[in-house]
Amino acid sequence: MMKFDRLRIGCLALLVVSVRADEPVTPQAEGEDLEVTLFAQEPMIQTPTGCAFDPKGHLLVIESQTHFRPADWKGPEHDQVVALIDSDGDGRADKRVVFLDETDMTMDIAAGPDGWMYLSTRNEILRARDDDGDGRAEKVERRLVWMESESRYPHNGLSGLAFDGKGYLYFGMGENLGGAYTLQGTDSEIFHDQGEGGNVWRVTTEGKRLRRIATGFWNPFGVCIGPGGNVFATDNDPGSCPPCRLLHVVDGGDFGFQYRYGRGGLHPFASWNGQQPGTLPMMARTGEAPCDVLYYEQRSNPAYRGLGAPWVGSLLVASWVDHHIESFRLTPKGGTFVAERKILCHGGGDFRPVAMAMAADGALFVTDWVKRDYELHGLGRVWKIQAKAAHVVDAVSAPALAKDETLTLIERMEDGPAPSADEALSWLAMTDAYPYRAGVRRLSREGGLVLALADSPQAEMRVRCGLLLATRLGVEREGVDKQHLPLAIARQILRALRDPDPAVAMAALHWISDDRLQAFAADVKLVQMDPGVTADVFYGAVTTLARLETENPGEGDLVNRLKILLQDEGVKEAQKKLILSIMPDAGKNVKMADLLPIFRKGKPVFQSWLAHYIGLLGTEEAAKTLRALVFDEVHPAEVRAAALLHIVPGAADEAGLLNMLGSESRELKRAVAASLQGVLLGFEERKVLSATTDAVLRAKANRAMGEPYFSRERPELKDVDGWLSFLEKVPGKPDIEHGREVFLSPRLGGCAVCHRVDGLGSGAGPELTHIGAIAEVRAIVESLLQPNANVSPQYESYSITLKDAEPKVVFELSERGGNHQYIDLAGNILDVKIEDLVKRERLPVSIMPEGLVMRLTDAEVRDLVVFLASQ
Repeated sequence: MMKFDRLRIGCLALLVVSVRADEPVTPQAEGEDLEVTLFAQEPMIQTPTGCAFDPKGHLLVIESQTHFRPADWKGPEHDQVVALIDSDGDGRADKRVVFLDETDMTMDIAAGPDGWMYLSTRNEILRARDDDGDGRAEKVERRLVWMESESRYPHNGLSGLAFDGKGYLYFGMGENLGGAYTLQGTDSEIFHDQGEGGNVWRVTTEGKRLRRIATGFWNPFGVCIGPGGNVFATDNDPGSCPPCRLLHVVDGGDFGFQYRYGRGGLHPFASWNGQQPGTLPMMARTGEAPCDVLYYEQRSNPAYRGLGAPWVGSLLVASWVDHHIESFRLTPKGGTFVAERKILCHGGGDFRPVAMAMAADGALFVTDWVKRDYELHGLGRVWKIQAKAAHVVDAVSAPALAKDETLTLIERMEDGPAPSADEALSWLAMTDAYPYRAGVRRLSREGGLVLALADSPQAEMRVRCGLLLATRLGVEREGVDKQHLPLAIARQILRALRDPDPAVAMAALHWISDDRLQAFAADVKLVQMDPGVTADVFYGAVTTLARLETENPGEGDLVNRLKILLQDEGVKEAQKKLILSIMPDAGKNVKMADLLPIFRKGKPVFQSWLAHYIGLLGTEEAAKTLRALVFDEVHPAEVRAAALLHIVPGAADEAGLLNMLGSESRELKRAVAASLQGVLLGFEERKVLSATTDAVLRAKANRAMGEPYFSRERPELKDVDGWLSFLEKVPGKPDIEHGREVFLSPRLGGCAVCHRVDGLGSGAGPELTHIGAIAEVRAIVESLLQPNANVSPQYESYSITLKDAEPKVVFELSERGGNHQYIDLAGNILDVKIEDLVKRERLPVSIMPEGLVMRLTDAEVRDLVVFLASQ
């Protein structure tokens, strides 16, 4: 640790600045008792990030001067940490004192329990203090923690800071673009890693006893300590796997993201919401780009100006993109918390909240970056949210949280005596993620018991998976040579690799891939070529082999491997379906030149699958290919029918469609009816077909199918039991293949826009390939009738407002930097640049429309249900 006294600079670095005349638009707080006022703005403060109050009660704000400088930059050499002081008590800052001006890419600031102010930069944790009271730091101690890395992106290194009640400093660290790094404190603790994702660390105020607390983050900008010493973090920038997350951080927690498996978070080794056993789910979703989290607690003060009862005891989160500050009220459940969300404050397009700090009187101060631009722009604001009137608050006690029995069990797991075999198995059978994680961690210290249990048959997947995870953690703890594992452990990995349950096989592949266990290469190849392998396991095997054979494989390496396998004539059609279903960014990486050779050699069933796959790519090249296929009678009728479901017929197609209605193929006639049903129901513009021909075709299609479009006796949407009875009475025999057409056709159910079955469709919504194994028919029908009844946080919708446009309800499909992709209620795909996004509000509803079944015929509804139940 480097210590030195700062030399005095000639002037005191004290500036008195007049406030600009043009006032910015003031954000609005919820509640008549609250007000939002401007505390400071440019030129007094520019591009502010972190903020905190020092021991004297002055607000210190980080002014970024090094974050993406413009080409003609003429500002200060380093970032400046400035005290903004209201010397005349009028509620506005009128003095600016530079506390520190020697750091770059400075991220956060926090007041330590020892009188020091602690700061994080991209690569460093340091501390500074003002001992003589002039407002400028005379003492600076550098490199309490230092990260050595070639990565230089400004805001994915070290970041959010928070102190617990014992004086430990917690800090976040971003994914570092997957680059190798060395992290070191002031003692002998050194960590080397690469590609594992972001982390939350803990260290003493002196920089000693550095420990990784949890991993699997993208970018935990905000970290705070809440009631009972619980640690919380916001996880920023979810790549292609929205939403951003509010997380309850526990020792040894794994939140599922690893950069080495792709920046987007879509790889099956990634787990954004606790999908994989052993990973932890989000506590709640947050607004986009959550830069800070603060636990708001009431303080005793004779002139209290803080927030009222609705906000006390809540976590506050600043959302940079969505222009608001959210509140999350916590309720203990399952060893963690559930969170009830409300909006505390919202602003316009130029309200970009970054950090928050609570004053002694309870007022909440918020830094505001103002503009969407990452590049330095000279603007900046600090707002104050407070009660309109002061009142007395006497002694305050921390809000009491209800006792969660699961926490008692977790304490027993972590600190109690060694478990019996039965007790250990009961822990691993638990479905709640937090106690399951605690059980795995405890059993990692019981290697003999775990191996003995693994050697005997275990019926439950979670038990088998937990035993493997416990062994893996034990290997890490004991420092076992990973390339020369003991025979008993190697046998356990092999058994897991061959396990009939994909989750267990994936856990084994994940371990082999992460640690590059070369001894299992041949076994992984056998998994890859297994004709019964699932898509996720196949993807995991291909990835694992890439990591065993290549030093640092990227997405391009994976795409090349998959394309080679795709053209290999020795690879069966079932494997080729898997290859295409897992291809990263298929719209970009799959060309018709890749598909047409295997299409020509394929059997009709595979050709039909390929026709759907091509249609769901949604590219102009794909549409052109399908149009040629539809009207070429050399192809089997079922293949042409699959292609027809994905094209929009035009006036030039009238003769061809009429001819298809005379086909003996029920699938082809049904596809014609589907292509016309949109016109009938008004979902497509009528420009595509003339009115006369349209009526003729509809009538012929109706007669050809021999069934009515709709029954007039349909039950109400809320009557699930009534619908179950109604669907049983629909004339005709249930047709699974017809239900598949309804699912895949954009014109009918349009389900594949958000969902995936059999490798076809989008992974944006819940995967439905095995929905029939996990949901009863009644639950499937209920989800179709009432999609808003049960919506997981990651599948909620947004109301977005673009420039010069009306608000629109959408579901977010993906994010890539400043580009978002959404789908609206009509099934249209919207590509949105973030600078065009004026307002975005989360809605606790599904994008799946309430009246979906009203778009479908009786037979289509019935067959869609039968199809899903068959999966």
